Amino acid sequence: MPGITWPPNDTDRNRFLCRLQVALYVAAALYFGAFALATGAFVPWAIFTVALAAALVTGAAILLMRAQRQGPGR
Repeated sequence: MPGITWPPNDTDRNRFLCRLQVALYVAAALYFGAFALATGAFVPWAIFTVALAAALVTGAAILLMRAQRQGPGR
């Protein structure tokens, strides 16, 4: 039965998608963070927090995929 693997398998496609996700999540976090600072509203703060958390999780996935590629001896 297929499922979600963590960390993701180290493939070219997964590395590309993770890097794209980090870029999108950081851009969204910056945009909504600036918007939240300007307005002080709750919803932009919530979106900023979720986007920042998603960027950190995806960054961790990239680091774990790099560790898979380098092997257990490094």
